[in-house]
Amino acid sequence: MKLPRLRILKTAVIAVIALALFAALAWCMQWRILAWYLGLPSPGHSVTVQKGVMVPMRDGVRLSADIYRPSKEGRYPVILLRTMYGKRNPGHKYSFSGGLFASQGYVFIVQDVRGKFDSEGEFYPYIYEAKDGHDTIEWAGTRDWSTGKVGTYGFSYWGSTQWLPAPLRSNYLKAMVPIVTSQDVYPRWIYNGIFRLNDVLVWHYENAPKRAQSAEGVDWDTAVRTLPLIKADDSLGADIPAYNDWINHPRPGPFWDRVRVDERVSAIQAPALIIDGWYDYYLNLAIDDYKRMKAISGSKEARQSLLLVGPWTHSSKSKFEDADFGKKASFMKQVRVIVAWFDYWLKGEKNGILDGGPVRFFTMGANEWRAENEWPPAGTRYTPYYLQGRGKANSATGDGVLAETAPAAGKPDSYVADPDNPVPSVGGTSIFGKLKAGPFDQRVVESRDDVLVYTTAPLAGDTEVTGPVKLVLYASSSARDTDFAVKLAQVRPDGTSVNVQSAVYRASNRESLLKPAPLEKDRVYKFEIEVGNTSMLFKKGHRIRLQIAGSNFPEYGRNLQTGDDNGTTDKTLKARQTVFHDREHPSRLILPITPR
Repeated sequence: MKLPRLRILKTAVIAVIALALFAALAWCMQWRILAWYLGLPSPGHSVTVQKGVMVPMRDGVRLSADIYRPSKEGRYPVILLRTMYGKRNPGHKYSFSGGLFASQGYVFIVQDVRGKFDSEGEFYPYIYEAKDGHDTIEWAGTRDWSTGKVGTYGFSYWGSTQWLPAPLRSNYLKAMVPIVTSQDVYPRWIYNGIFRLNDVLVWHYENAPKRAQSAEGVDWDTAVRTLPLIKADDSLGADIPAYNDWINHPRPGPFWDRVRVDERVSAIQAPALIIDGWYDYYLNLAIDDYKRMKAISGSKEARQSLLLVGPWTHSSKSKFEDADFGKKASFMKQVRVIVAWFDYWLKGEKNGILDGGPVRFFTMGANEWRAENEWPPAGTRYTPYYLQGRGKANSATGDGVLAETAPAAGKPDSYVADPDNPVPSVGGTSIFGKLKAGPFDQRVVESRDDVLVYTTAPLAGDTEVTGPVKLVLYASSSARDTDFAVKLAQVRPDGTSVNVQSAVYRASNRESLLKPAPLEKDRVYKFEIEVGNTSMLFKKGHRIRLQIAGSNFPEYGRNLQTGDDNGTTDKTLKARQTVFHDREHPSRLILPITPR
């Protein structure tokens, strides 16, 4: 009886060994196939993972990290990602990044930030990330498996965990890849003094507690309409101190200065590969970050930073129902650029990553990548398209026109902006709650009588718009304060209108974010509105369109139009808005036209 038992045991042991070998082989094949697909060097390493390593901070708090390393003993450069979303969150694919980088010969560290998931301490957005990030970089640079060269990597909040410690000048920090983020937190969330309401509220609700909580079943339509805004979190059963603090600090100042880096760029010595998307709400800030790094950062290496912009949303999405940007649009195709960036700065490989122009971007419509030496590209012609009409530009069926000739005369257009019936957000940049970012058909918006629409004739030839778009608007309001929500769109021959870029402008902030200036009733003002950056080829036969409305809700919080603080009051007021376009008031959309 003993012999069969021994045979069974031997068979079981062989089966376990075979399964382990098969798993190891499958693991290796996974990274080989992925490397082939992404155009990366064939991976030279199998991967081992060490979970729950506690990293001490200067104040004794310990932060939990998972470490992905090449299985072979040795010293390797380090890539650090610090997250508030949980280092084992399957939705963020940290294990994918860890395995990918480790198979390419890096130690990859993913760490829960202070007060989140397995890390000790209390969480408050952003304020601990400078010191904690610096301490973690110092720790990673001195391990026996580290070459002493550390890079940082990550999206959004993970991007802030890179920028914030960068001015502290760790000798180990050699390169950064901040993606869809910015050096200054205030305009990220409180754009032009206006709350990015939908994402501010949902983000705080889902992520402010120590562990993320599900938003399943939440009635976001009701939540975003809650007034006053400071009670919106309470309506969800979650009184969140950080959310309330943000509502109570709608202006720049000491509260926000604690977490801004743009004024300390001269202390940053590590170069950054700055990545963003045409449909991300940090786009314009990221472009400004790049320009600062090139102009005033603190080392020759930092001034070799690059900018990469693709047809992506904040979540890197590049496929949409109402727009097709082709096979080259995928964010995944840019992973090879990220790996090459780290290979150059952390391994010393001369791979040509700095060759060509430092500004690399995707032109939508043409669906092609190109490189330039500056942004906007040299030779850009800023071309005015004048608003014209006979006073009935309301909706897409109105008489609003965009023309390259200045108007000699023109009856003004008007509409009523009603905070209780706001113009809905369709497409754009907001990713949380019920909203979807990206290019979407605008016809439901352009059917409203409280939306002014101005459109060119069908284009006689392909017209490329690449650079910053601006609107010079002559307008008046019956209210003490109001917003102008503007949107650039492309109209196809079949009538489909798809958003390209958008902005909301708060009239009381026209002179300063620090000192709002109420409007005089019915006085005509000249507003200069930065609509934002883009690169879009408007094809022959297509048309260029401009929308003007009183709101873009709930992506942006409503202006209640009373002149009182919009975060702590619940009273609303309708306002009549008038847009002028005549010889004395030449309202115009200024497009950066690039010769082709």
